Amino acid sequence: MVDAPAPPPLATIPRVELGSVGTWDISTMEGWHPTADDFASAVAALDCPAVRRPVLKFGHSDGPGDPSIGVIDNLALAEDGQTLVGDYVGVPTWLAAADAEGRSVIASAYPDRSGEWEHNYVCQLGHTHPFVLHAVALLGVVRPGIGTLESLYDLYAKAPEKEIAMATTKLALASVTVDQVRSAYYNGPAASDYNLWIREMLVDPPQLIVQNDADNSLIRVPFTATDNEVTFGTAQKVTVEYIDVPAAEPAAASARGSSVRFASRAESRPGQPAATPTPAASAVGTPTEGGSDVAEITDDQLAAMRTALGLPDDADIAAIVTAIEATPDDEDTTETAAASARRAASAPQLPAGAVPIDSGRLAALEADSQRFATFLANQRKADIESALSSAIAEGRITPANKETWRKTLDTDLDQGRALLASMAANSAVPVSELGHATEPTDANVVDDPAYKNWSI
Repeated sequence: MVDAPAPPPLATIPRVELGSVGTWDISTMEGWHPTADDFASAVAALDCPAVRRPVLKFGHSDGPGDPSIGVIDNLALAEDGQTLVGDYVGVPTWLAAADAEGRSVIASAYPDRSGEWEHNYVCQLGHTHPFVLHAVALLGVVRPGIGTLESLYDLYAKAPEKEIAMATTKLALASVTVDQVRSAYYNGPAASDYNLWIREMLVDPPQLIVQNDADNSLIRVPFTATDNEVTFGTAQKVTVEYIDVPAAEPAAASARGSSVRFASRAESRPGQPAATPTPAASAVGTPTEGGSDVAEITDDQLAAMRTALGLPDDADIAAIVTAIEATPDDEDTTETAAASARRAASAPQLPAGAVPIDSGRLAALEADSQRFATFLANQRKADIESALSSAIAEGRITPANKETWRKTLDTDLDQGRALLASMAANSAVPVSELGHATEPTDANVVDDPAYKNWSI
């Protein structure tokens, strides 16, 4: 047995100021003037697959073997675009973690930073990017070129509860990372249910807030992390509650501890389907919402049940089941019939000749109609091309007039075909032999002495 070493715990330092609009005397030039547009371009450049996230490093080193100590992620504009901020991500915890007094190695030894920027950067795909941030160098005794940037010492000092490394630092103390917790949940309780995705990861106490797209509910899942392993407790449905914050306690919202939030399923559960189809929208043969492989409900069956139960077209499985459970017994049949009659009487009257149709069936009919219209359009194009090719091959029209005739056929295909048929073959371009050039073979003429003795 070989014991694999535990992955090194890493931390995140959020919202670090990287650049500020102004005129600065930096090490490479005097009067350098970055603008708000420059910083906006730096953020936009990261949408290009050939522009990498800026690396974080010790000083302005440029050796090919020099390691980075993290990357800059979540570049954004702050203070109305006057300041560029970003997160230090993947920083070793021994460097970034804060103690109970808010002190850390990085804030004390490397409080400042310097960016490595480039104007009109041409990436490997040939795009010209007006402004790009390639790297951020940590500075110790050297003063930064942009003197107004907030130092990490001050950033740590004002951080709520002295937790600048957020959830990743606390989880690292339990020898697990955010990604490990997320991977454990998606490979465990949520392995077979893609409706579940983590909205928020709370650290104190450790628990997940999970979105269930099947019924748009929230679930709280407690977890524990020990010895590089993550275990999950019993899930409990929860709801969001808004509570007024007393004026004397403006920081009360931080009482629940640090957290990591995910803005969407794609961010929380990368590489997984955007959404799991619900039975009401799935094709024939898709299992029912409960995952049973015994019974299957099609769109038509769902539509029929909604109609029979008097439910709206967007009613889901849960609403249908509730309506069925509420259906009265046989002894209440009379009352049910009366209620149905009242609903029918109060329903809007359709014009003569009109019939009601379920929205699901109407959508299917419209989709089929669109597909048939596309087929007819493609078939018409093929018929026009065939008629033109035949006319050219028979010499009825010249290749140069093909597009002119195409317009005629496109206007009226049948009439155009009739006109082409009325034109004689070889009338526009001779495409077959006219007459012959063979010697006479009449035996009487060949044997005539006058023919034999005739000469020029």
